[in-house]
Amino acid sequence: MISNETLEKLARQYQVGIFPNIVREYFQHVFLGELYKLEDAGKMLFKGGTALRVIYGSPRFSEDLDFSLFGVTRNETKSFVEKLFVHVLAEIERAGIKVELGNKVYDTRGGEGYYGVASFHALEYPPIDVEINVSLRAGQNAGEVDSIANNFVPTYNIIHLPQKELVDEKIFDALVQRKKPRDFYDLYFIMRKGMLLPEQKKHLAEIQDTIVSNAKLVNFRGELGAFLPVDQQTVIRDFPAMLERELKRQLSSA
Repeated sequence: MISNETLEKLARQYQVGIFPNIVREYFQHVFLGELYKLEDAGKMLFKGGTALRVIYGSPRFSEDLDFSLFGVTRNETKSFVEKLFVHVLAEIERAGIKVELGNKVYDTRGGEGYYGVASFHALEYPPIDVEINVSLRAGQNAGEVDSIANNFVPTYNIIHLPQKELVDEKIFDALVQRKKPRDFYDLYFIMRKGMLLPEQKKHLAEIQDTIVSNAKLVNFRGELGAFLPVDQQTVIRDFPAMLERELKRQLSSA
């Protein structure tokens, strides 16, 4: 198990408080590392905002773990997911971390799949919840494999939604439908990271005015500030203007 001294060092490095962001991220890495040791986990492709952070280096801390599940029928979803998670949670507890899985739903808010909340407890910190969302998808989708070197646990492999699909879901699904502060910020990161393909830029150009208008209605400092390090606080000080400038820069030739 990680030490308090290491958590304190990481909090200074990442310019945030230890609890909840650093502690939660430790638990997320532990969960992912154990999950992708299992052969069947190859059907669960990691995605979402936490994937942007873990795989691509986004500065934004995230509260949940999102996956797309392929090659499993609706009737098999419950038993398939729970079999994986029971094994993962047992391994985590062997490492001295207490964990409980509750609030399980098998027709998720976004459609068919699985939604649960894992509560982790270790060291002297209060229990912390991590939402786990698994969306059932039709057909087959070969994931991409990346090796995750990090400061929390030994390097591990992860299988994730291919970059194009991950970006499509984040922008043209999550952002357009939910309009949450984190989705606007993730769009900004995706653009700055150079993750957009030419066809995605063309699609984004068609909706950029709507995105900017919606961004102006959001209190980014109040709703997003707690999940960002100190050096990103200036970015969200006038985030709609920052986002609009980046959209224009990225899409000027789209």
